[in-house]
Amino acid sequence: MKLNFGKDWVDFVVESEDDLYVIYLLIDPGDVIYGWTVREFRGRESSRGERIRIYVGLRVEDLEYHAFRGVLRVRGVLIEVPEWFEGAKGSHHTIELSYGLEYRLVKPGGIDREFISKVLETFSGASISVLLVSVSMEEVAVAHIRRFGRELLGSIPIQGGGKEGEDSLDRFRRSLRNALTQIKQWAQVRRPTHVVVVGNHMTLSMARDVINDELGKLGMPIIYHEQGEGGLAGVYEFERVGGDVLRKLNISLGQEYVDEVFNRLGMGNELVSVGIDEVRKALEFGAVDTLIVLDETYKERGGEMRELVSMVLRTRASLVIIPSSTEGGEKLRSIGGVAALLRFPISSRS
Repeated sequence: MKLNFGKDWVDFVVESEDDLYVIYLLIDPGDVIYGWTVREFRGRESSRGERIRIYVGLRVEDLEYHAFRGVLRVRGVLIEVPEWFEGAKGSHHTIELSYGLEYRLVKPGGIDREFISKVLETFSGASISVLLVSVSMEEVAVAHIRRFGRELLGSIPIQGGGKEGEDSLDRFRRSLRNALTQIKQWAQVRRPTHVVVVGNHMTLSMARDVINDELGKLGMPIIYHEQGEGGLAGVYEFERVGGDVLRKLNISLGQEYVDEVFNRLGMGNELVSVGIDEVRKALEFGAVDTLIVLDETYKERGGEMRELVSMVLRTRASLVIIPSSTEGGEKLRSIGGVAALLRFPISSRS
């Protein structure tokens, strides 16, 4: 992403879907965003509106972010419009951020360059993504995994019926080949950088030749990972056990951090804090090793989150933002959306 800083503003150009997630985390209600948008204009002599392109300033009220559709809409009130555009100032409007255009984000309290750099650092390497193909004898489930979440694309049944004289292995491979035709279409739309194929040992040994033949045509690396389950259950299993595979590709959904929080809570371990107040206290003592925040909480409680992240910067702790669309995100939401792994217990210091 291209950035240019001023005292209370930052100019940015959205170059990829991954940039949208970073911008989503940086824009807060009360900020002002300037940029080109489309608005309906009605002349004095015509009741029929014409959609025209204008440059506006919009005071932000809320945002609507769709990660896997690659859409970020910013809603608010128009505070600056061209003089000739009568009646528009003060009205509500929505800007949908477009690729390749420059926008200016103005923050009334000033720009925290160190904070923005931390967010950018957290999501470096986000452009890598995985098409997860989870194979069982009954179905093939497919998901798209990126740094900011997992999208389940669908599940295709493996047909049991076959041609006369066809054995069960031939039926499986023929049905799998048909399913891979749909999967190749998903790959062309989502444009992943890698394919990861999961399933149990027996299923993968039967499927490997067909998968290499069909998905090899995509021209991207294919990684095989044996695990207990395939199909839809295998997608969820991979979220739990596939962390090593994703880390090698510089992708982390943060599941291992959330699991460690719950492990420590379950053991009564004092090296964990939960909730904003407890985590703030731990940060004040310099006890936090890793701050773990749900992306929804990060946005909904922006002021408090900025305070915590600023303390993370001062104490050289790590920041992990968990996508709400993952299993780890659902678990973190159940305990309030904020937790921290500690270097040392703080109960004795309170």
